[in-house]
Amino acid sequence: MKSTDHINYISIYDKIEVEDALFSRIEAIKKTLTIVTELDKWNFAYAEGKWTIKEVVQHCIDCERIFSFRAQHIAREDNQNLNFFDQNEYAVKSNANAREVKDLIEEWDHLMRSTHYQFLSYNDETLARIGKIGDYEYSVEQLGYIIAGHAIHHMNIINERYI
Repeated sequence: MKSTDHINYISIYDKIEVEDALFSRIEAIKKTLTIVTELDKWNFAYAEGKWTIKEVVQHCIDCERIFSFRAQHIAREDNQNLNFFDQNEYAVKSNANAREVKDLIEEWDHLMRSTHYQFLSYNDETLARIGKIGDYEYSVEQLGYIIAGHAIHHMNIINERYI
């Protein structure tokens, strides 16, 4: 994630509650993935060196797990340092292109619903807690918006460049 990406992800949903952002994205994502399935473009990359749609979806799954862990880490006031990760190394090692499409879709659907419930469990005090990741400080609530916005950002890229 570049230093300004988190601001862009947060701004996608800045007018609604974080729990609503996490829930409302599910249908939008499923709609895009349905179109990808209908067009049979799962193994398509729009340019040399770009990820396939399977790799993009796996990237979203990986990031959602990492970001939701970060939110839980801060929510529980864990003081251990958290660092960034190399998304490109994760993609290389993900084995996404060998996965079954239905498994990717089902996994992400369950994960999104789980993340939604995770954030429903946080009260206002918990959502306002701040922790440090790398050199940046984030609230639990901001991480929820980042999770939702990051997924929609990638669906927008799929809609614009892949289909």
